[in-house]
Amino acid sequence: MEKRTLGKAGKDVTVFGFGGAETGFQGQAVAGRRNQFFLFTKCGHDKAGDHWNPQKMAAHPGRGQTRFIGYSGDGRAALYAVESGVFDTLQISVNIADQEGIDLAIPAARAKGMGIIAKRPIANAVWKHASKPDPYHQPYWERLPKLDYQFLKGDFQNAVSIALRFTLAAPGVHTAIAGTTQPDRWCQNAELLMKAGALEQGQFDEIHARWKSIAGADWNGQT
Repeated sequence: MEKRTLGKAGKDVTVFGFGGAETGFQGQAVAGRRNQFFLFTKCGHDKAGDHWNPQKMAAHPGRGQTRFIGYSGDGRAALYAVESGVFDTLQISVNIADQEGIDLAIPAARAKGMGIIAKRPIANAVWKHASKPDPYHQPYWERLPKLDYQFLKGDFQNAVSIALRFTLAAPGVHTAIAGTTQPDRWCQNAELLMKAGALEQGQFDEIHARWKSIAGADWNGQT
């Protein structure tokens, strides 16, 4: 699988990674293979009113607790995190139903040499749901009929392939992480990616232009 250098973190990572939230919620963890992957973990942050303190979050990065520190979020908060100059990486939602970051925070992150990790890269494949899904998936489910992408109306696997390759074609994105409790599904998506190769620039531009012409002012990045 293709690898890209994760910005100033300097680590070569595969373009498709595994998001462990769904597994972690069930109290499971990867063990016995620690030397075979890069481990990224999250924690909460302190707030003061409506603002958070990035300097406090990064107060002790050199004490052996972590080699690099990143920010995970979207919208103006993500841009603020980037501009603070504190962080090495940015984890942000990028997909066919969530493209705010492509024009808002990612260009600034690229300029600072940050590693950029795309979360929710397949938009949770919400177009497969005939009825309204749970609240976490609902914003994308409501957006996609309005975006009316033609490729979502054909073969499901082809749609997944295009959606994933769109995310990885976004300028500045180094890797995308997809979560699942079914390892076979992750392997299937990885195989789709490797078989199809990079998305053509024209198709990326078409999808992004569609988003820009349809997206409402309240279509913010979804954490």
